[in-house]
Amino acid sequence: MAAVSLSRFSPAPSAALDDGFRHGVQGALGRSAWQRLPAAVRARFPEPPQATDYHGEFEVVRASRLGRLVALACRLLGSPVVPRTGTRVRAVVRVAPAGDGVDWNRDYCWPDGEVSHVRSTKVFDPIDGLVERLPARLCMPLRVHEAGGVLHFVSRGYWFDLGRVGGRRLRLVLPGWLSPGTTHVEHRDEGDGWFRFTLTVEHPAFGEMFFQTGRFHAAGDPP
Repeated sequence: MAAVSLSRFSPAPSAALDDGFRHGVQGALGRSAWQRLPAAVRARFPEPPQATDYHGEFEVVRASRLGRLVALACRLLGSPVVPRTGTRVRAVVRVAPAGDGVDWNRDYCWPDGEVSHVRSTKVFDPIDGLVERLPARLCMPLRVHEAGGVLHFVSRGYWFDLGRVGGRRLRLVLPGWLSPGTTHVEHRDEGDGWFRFTLTVEHPAFGEMFFQTGRFHAAGDPP
């Protein structure tokens, strides 16, 4: 039976990096794939990172019954996933440099006036590649690739960062059945300054847990 275990950090399955790109998306993606992305997408992931707010609307924010329970329970961890569902939800994506990474924070503005905050930081680890750090020291290593001009981020598991013990960096690994599932984020340019953000979380046994999609543009750009 699968169990939570302790282990040292292990190398990412694809750790080849182009010289000059040792931080963020460019380093994880590689120069060739990076150049295949539309210029507008590359401009949203600059090196060094720049603070930018993106305004828009999620046309759909949904979750299964189990997903809603997971989201409510995750409030104890600092809400790594949004705990509500709805349609036509106004939102702001706030991007900013943060220490050794880049914050990608989402504010969901619900019709009743409540605002839900989802916080995460993307960092580039020399061993594990691009990792998304969530509240409560929960970490999600990412596989990054380009397909048809679309930028994809796909999770490679989850662990809790326990820091250093006896000179070793340790983590508490979540087995697949205990995790929320595979997270897949797409960043698709739609022209005229707009891009589409789509997030899907699929559990290996319970299917779709979360889904959301919406369109955004940089603050100050004409909508």
